[in-house]
Amino acid sequence: MTGYVLRIDRGSAHDGPGLRTAVVLKGCPLRCTWCDTPESHRTGPELMFHSERCVRCFECFDDCKLGAISGADGQPVVDLDVCRWCGDCADGCSTDARRQVGSVMTESRLLQEIEIDAPVHRQTGGGVTFTGGEPLLQAEFLFRLLEGCRALDIHSAVDTCGAASPWAVERAAELADLILYDLKHVDDERHRRITGSSNREILDNLRLLSRIEAAVRVRFPVIPGLNDDEGHVRRLAEFVSSVGLSEVDVLPYRHVFAGSYEALGRTNPSAALTEPGPDAVTAAVRVFAACGLTAAVVRRSV
Repeated sequence: MTGYVLRIDRGSAHDGPGLRTAVVLKGCPLRCTWCDTPESHRTGPELMFHSERCVRCFECFDDCKLGAISGADGQPVVDLDVCRWCGDCADGCSTDARRQVGSVMTESRLLQEIEIDAPVHRQTGGGVTFTGGEPLLQAEFLFRLLEGCRALDIHSAVDTCGAASPWAVERAAELADLILYDLKHVDDERHRRITGSSNREILDNLRLLSRIEAAVRVRFPVIPGLNDDEGHVRRLAEFVSSVGLSEVDVLPYRHVFAGSYEALGRTNPSAALTEPGPDAVTAAVRVFAACGLTAAVVRRSV
């Protein structure tokens, strides 16, 4: 079986216990305002164009067998109605201005890549974390990978937003050693505004995971102006506590370089966002503690 992989990050320290191999799968049903990896939104491979690297050699005109690339005002322009994302133009680009993101991999090849890091996993108590995007968007591929990790005795975690069918969430919990569950907002209307999707299925799936006593840890991204007000944090904490869970990771938003949006020809929705100050993070941790939850701050390195 094959699946779509964005990249493999080795030595990750914020995707579960120990040092981990983070396998980033492509495809996501949400469009979070603060997302720093728009190249993970669509399932298949995509082309990114970094105009500042382009030397206007126009070799890509000849590399494209479909004639999807033409010139406009001295710039190479791709006709997306003709392009089939084959990557020929990226392969022939001498300055890496045009680059294909995402590749098709078999589960056996991917498991081989994961197994390379097995000594590090054993030494640090780590393993592999399947993240995205949303890994459950490629559910069958993910299940095969989790079965392979179990056969290789490699600790596995799935980082999910929960926007998936209940059977897929339950099956992932059966196969994985840990579920990292991203909970962004408990109000449905507000969740729709900041992610483009309802949270009803997400909340129901968290209830399901608790009911089947899955190993699950909630992760809460702190986004100033979107979900960090004390009233909301308290409601979220009360919900987590009400379903019988006790641990929360607090992830302060980090404003990152958003060149990927421009390279994909999309508008960056996070341009106006700011990072939370230390007081805001401390306040969130305090609210979780007041609700009887153990909260740990997880700061991403990128």
